[in-house]
Amino acid sequence: MNKIIWLSANRFGLRLLEEAVKHIDISSIITLSGKAKTVMYDGVERKQWNKFKIDVYEIEDINQESNLLNNLNPDIVIMCGWRQVISKNILSIPKKGFIGFHPTLLPIGRGPAPIINSILNGLEVGGVTMFCVSDGIDDGDIIAQKSFEILPKDHAQEVYNKCIGAGKKLISDYLPRVLNNDITLILQDISKATLFNKPSLKDNKIDLKKESIDQIYRKIKALSYPYKGAYIEKDGKKLIIWKAELI
Repeated sequence: MNKIIWLSANRFGLRLLEEAVKHIDISSIITLSGKAKTVMYDGVERKQWNKFKIDVYEIEDINQESNLLNNLNPDIVIMCGWRQVISKNILSIPKKGFIGFHPTLLPIGRGPAPIINSILNGLEVGGVTMFCVSDGIDDGDIIAQKSFEILPKDHAQEVYNKCIGAGKKLISDYLPRVLNNDITLILQDISKATLFNKPSLKDNKIDLKKESIDQIYRKIKALSYPYKGAYIEKDGKKLIIWKAELI
């Protein structure tokens, strides 16, 4: 039987784990501790992981945990909702490698904040990619993809929920096949690759003088719950706008 570690620190990974345990046995869960410098704006509390009755390990940086991984001796590590780039020496520990889930249709939208950036960039089609994790930025071979439409009025929560639905479908259809070596890997087309920018919290501020109505609308949608929200600032006070529509 395969020993499988679930590596995640956010709501996306939590919800996909709910689906995964219906199909396979998970040996351990690794998540971020409260001391970690990596910030997950859609992170979940430790007690959410405890409900699975699986051993949970809290860490600060996966790349500093070679001893832990060697002791756990996994066949596969499933990474879903993890912001740290994995080093080569960590990737080499599980016998069958790392499997990742990225909330875009790779090679489009490699890199950070995929849901936020998909909305900011006005993408009309989103999706989730199940792929083999490499030491590059989301550039590993593709196992499978599930697409969905991003509607003009969709805010971050709507797109997030669609990612969860797509991810669960990939789990149910392909994760058992991965364990049975019943998959055909697809190389990413480098000519179509795009890399998202890393946003910062200062980008959440709305500039009414410099940004167009369309830019402001996209920003409000993209940064809405479960993220920190776009805001207008005046006289030292913030007005966070969680939802908007164009009239």
